[in-house]
Amino acid sequence: MKTEEAIEFVESRIAPKKRREDDSEYRKTFSEVFDDSTVMAIYGLMSRGYIDIVDFPISTGKEGNVFRGIDKKGDNIAIKIYRTSTSNFRKMALYIEGDPRFKGITKDRRRLVHRWAAKEYNNLERMRGVGIRVPAPIVQRENILVMEYIGTEERPAPMLKDGDFDPEKAYEFTVDAMRKAYKEARLVHGDVSEYNILVDGDDFVLIDVAQAVHLKHPSAEELLIRDAKNVARYFGKLGIKTDKEKILKEVKG
Repeated sequence: MKTEEAIEFVESRIAPKKRREDDSEYRKTFSEVFDDSTVMAIYGLMSRGYIDIVDFPISTGKEGNVFRGIDKKGDNIAIKIYRTSTSNFRKMALYIEGDPRFKGITKDRRRLVHRWAAKEYNNLERMRGVGIRVPAPIVQRENILVMEYIGTEERPAPMLKDGDFDPEKAYEFTVDAMRKAYKEARLVHGDVSEYNILVDGDDFVLIDVAQAVHLKHPSAEELLIRDAKNVARYFGKLGIKTDKEKILKEVKG
C-alpha cells in the first residue's frame, strides 16, 4: 500500500467519533503525534492484528502520548506513542548510555526514540517476570509500544495522586515493587512517584518504566536514592511513618 493510502486508512481508524466531535483538537493531536513514519508503523501493527482502532487519549507526557485502543479481537489495549520530533532526547540518552543492555546507542534522534520504546518493553518484561504488577507488554514497533490497558470501559485507572486507596497497602506495594526490581530484576525505576502508580480497584500498577536502569548504570544508586526520597515524601504526607533510610534498607534487604 502506498504511503498516502496507508495514512488515509489509519486516519479512518483513529477515534472517528471524537474526530467528528472536535476536529480542531483531533488535528492538533494528529499533527504532533502521527507523523508519516509513525502512521506507517501503526499501519503495520494494524495489518498484523495488534491494533484495530486507536481510541481516546489516556495521557499526554513530555515524551509521548498514551491512547486506549482496540485490537482485532475487540479487546482494549493501551498504545503508547513516543513523539519523534518533540521528545527530550538528551534525557533519553542519559538513561540509555551506560546501560549494558543498550551499547552503541546512535546519535540519530529517530533511532534513539525507537531504542527508548524498546527499552520500556524490555523493562516491562523484566519487572513482570519477577512478579511486579506492571502493564503486560504486547508488542513494540519503532516508537510505538502496545500493552495491557488498565481501567474500565468508561475510563482508565487513575493515578495514585487522584485515586481512592488504602495508604498502607499502596506503600507496601510501592516498596515491594522497588525491592523486587532491585533484587531480582536488577533494575532501578528512577521515577517512582504518585504519578507513576495506577489504582486498579484494590490493586496497584507501576507504570512508565522506560527510564528504569540496570544496576550497572553509573546513575543507578543516585536514582534509587531519589526514588526513596519521593516515596518517603509522598507517603509521609498520608500518615505513613517512613523515611528514605528505612525504604533503602527494605529495598536492598
